[in-house]
Amino acid sequence: MIEEADVVIVGAGHNGMAAAGYLSRAGKRVVVVERLGKVGGMTSAGYMIPEAPEHLVTPCAVELLFVRGTGLIEDLELEKHGLRWTDPDPTYAYLDPDGSSICLFRDPQRTADDMARLNRNDGNNYLKFLKLLDALMDIGFPLMQAEPGRPEAGNLVRMIGSAVRNVKLKNELQIMAAGTADQIACEWFEHPASIALLTNTAAGAGPIDDDGNAAAYMILAVLHRLGTGKPIGSLQAFADAMARSVTASGADIRLNAPVAEILIEDGAARGVRLEDGRIIKAKAVIASCDPRTAFAMTTPGRVERRLLKRIEHAPANRSNAAPFLANIAMSKPLTLRRHQDLRHDGADLNKAVGYIGTPEEVRESFAAARRGDIPKRHALSVTPLSNSDPTQAPAGGSLAYVYVPAMAVDAREGWSPALKDRTVADLKAQMSEFYDGFDSEVGRFVETPRDREKRLNVTNGCVTHIDFGSLRSGQNRPATGFGGPKPAVPGLYVGGAGAHPGGGISGIPGRIAAKRVLRQFRTAK
Repeated sequence: MIEEADVVIVGAGHNGMAAAGYLSRAGKRVVVVERLGKVGGMTSAGYMIPEAPEHLVTPCAVELLFVRGTGLIEDLELEKHGLRWTDPDPTYAYLDPDGSSICLFRDPQRTADDMARLNRNDGNNYLKFLKLLDALMDIGFPLMQAEPGRPEAGNLVRMIGSAVRNVKLKNELQIMAAGTADQIACEWFEHPASIALLTNTAAGAGPIDDDGNAAAYMILAVLHRLGTGKPIGSLQAFADAMARSVTASGADIRLNAPVAEILIEDGAARGVRLEDGRIIKAKAVIASCDPRTAFAMTTPGRVERRLLKRIEHAPANRSNAAPFLANIAMSKPLTLRRHQDLRHDGADLNKAVGYIGTPEEVRESFAAARRGDIPKRHALSVTPLSNSDPTQAPAGGSLAYVYVPAMAVDAREGWSPALKDRTVADLKAQMSEFYDGFDSEVGRFVETPRDREKRLNVTNGCVTHIDFGSLRSGQNRPATGFGGPKPAVPGLYVGGAGAHPGGGISGIPGRIAAKRVLRQFRTAK
């Protein structure tokens, strides 16, 4: 069976659906093919714990973050299609072993005051540091939304204007762009708790000792401006709203439709062949899936060998450190112990993401992962999902989303069920030093990077598809020659987390891919 479309999109994650939404609104015939039985990809969720059927498991991401500053929610009318969210304040809180805490509030001054309780210099420096981060966001956010090599006039004007306004910060911005997250935290702050707040934040973007990854601190500016944005009903509600929007605009989303081959004919992408034999011919193909997986599916012998080898060597969790994720369902509420009692400002830490891990533990987590070791103590964060959205757990119960940013992709002893159980037991023991409720566990969903690779068909379980880094951004993402205005293979566009600007819940890679396809169509006329 052969059918035709203008564009076929591989993957119904949020980027694939973003591309579909913009293309279908431009009048194009769009077919989205998804190997799984639901939309969402890494933004999917579900009732995945047999022992706890009323606990809504979020296996990968939990927050909207960047997307609310991109215009995608408004462009695709997602609120009209059911999207709702909540914004806990404080958003994040570092929980020190001694019972003290530092909160990230929406109000920067309140955050600085909280930091100053432990160290006056750190409080003063936080506001100075945030000025630098605001400049980074003012320049970086338009850059993120611009197509590499073809910046739009509006984005270009905003970038230039911000650069002019912040010219005095040029040297500091250059240091930020080149430095490691650990270095920058130690340069600006003195108290170990302040440094821990910073390094735990940066750890979510990758190893804190990689050159250039201090740019991850832009997330602090985003949190102050936009908040976290936790969808009511988990990120699956976000994905479902996108699917309703996309189908309402005329796009066709097909589930349980794995791709066997991306068809390359006469040097260009011409559609896809599904595993069941059906062929969808198209003028353009957008791969919103893992780019290494996508190019491995291209017609054998039809893509230049050097290009294939270049994309095969694109790094995905190259350091062997990757997120380890667990959802723990409990029959009792999840509450903080001393940390909440020691607060005297009315801040509710029970709804905040709780950072656990001293600076030394953050550093050792990445070092151990590189060695393939699984330590007993970790740097981690606890998101009490049901405390901010009670719909995600039954009455009286609770659900914790546990994110360990640095765990070995390949453990030295191998990821056996026994090792997974032992690791979760150690995590629970560590978290129980801070929280009450983990002793009432009724079930769990646990995913190592290799588990994620199998479930989502993503190389090494890399949530950003391709590792971040200053040398692998813009036109060099996912690899040199693949991110420029023209695709490496005519008609085949990378439009997922492996494309500019990268991972995170933004939809920007999908929107940029849609713009490129529309330009291809205009040029072909």
